[in-house]
Amino acid sequence: MANGLTSLNSYIAENDFRNISNMKSKFDNLENKTPKTFKELLVDKGANKGRVDPKKLDGDDKKLYNSCVEMESFLWKQVLNSMKQTINKTKLIDGGQTEEIFTDFLYDEYSTMMAKNANGNITDTLFRELSHYK
Repeated sequence: MANGLTSLNSYIAENDFRNISNMKSKFDNLENKTPKTFKELLVDKGANKGRVDPKKLDGDDKKLYNSCVEMESFLWKQVLNSMKQTINKTKLIDGGQTEEIFTDFLYDEYSTMMAKNANGNITDTLFRELSHYK
């Protein structure tokens, strides 16, 4: 007497054989490929795609890009100010109001440099969204 456990269904056997053959062919294809270099993997994953070259912009696009840099600079300034508030100050080495003004100007410059050079892509993303740049 045959039941589901002891009988062999030809449809199930053919389906299993087909699945095994597909897996084997995929495995064979993976073995035959030469491994990619790290640079090729970065290009494939789009590490450099979408970067905006500000030197190629003109007119309104240049103004918009500069505004996006200022916006990113403002965001970095907020981060730096939040970090500055975590510093414990003592009266022994506190520079008073003069030090506060100096560090405020210094953090303005830091934030501008970070926006221009940090490659955080915030500026590029803002610019692409606002201008539909490709």
